Amino acid sequence: MSEVCPISFKQVDEKAARINALLSAISVALFIVTSYKLLIAFLAIDFFIRGFIDPLYSFYTGLSKSLLRITNNKPKLIDGSPKIFAAKLGFIMSSLILVFAVLNFQAISIILSTMLILFASLEGIFSYCVGCKIYSYIEKLKKNQS
Repeated sequence: MSEVCPISFKQVDEKAARINALLSAISVALFIVTSYKLLIAFLAIDFFIRGFIDPLYSFYTGLSKSLLRITNNKPKLIDGSPKIFAAKLGFIMSSLILVFAVLNFQAISIILSTMLILFASLEGIFSYCVGCKIYSYIEKLKKNQS
């Protein structure tokens, strides 16, 4: 199956996106260990900023770009649409984690947290973006319906 990736005018740094994913995975892992709900609330806000406002205003994106600058890494710009879609999915997942944690549905919260860690780790370590794959599949479906 060939992937469809419509190009938008918004571009993101792939290296920063991978660091963002690792930071997200670490945040969720810390939440699992500590049950500190503000970690997930902060992550949900950061995903919201990346997905619905502008990734440039995200705390994690700023931190990632700073780390890349310190290590003299040049940006690798890619189409931002799939990554922005993935951030929206991250917002939904982290929001659900927070809701279930607040309602004391710990099992559901841990399952969703584990899934989010898995997806973020795949992106951060292997550059395999599950949200981007879903985005490409949806775009292909849209194209086939036209």
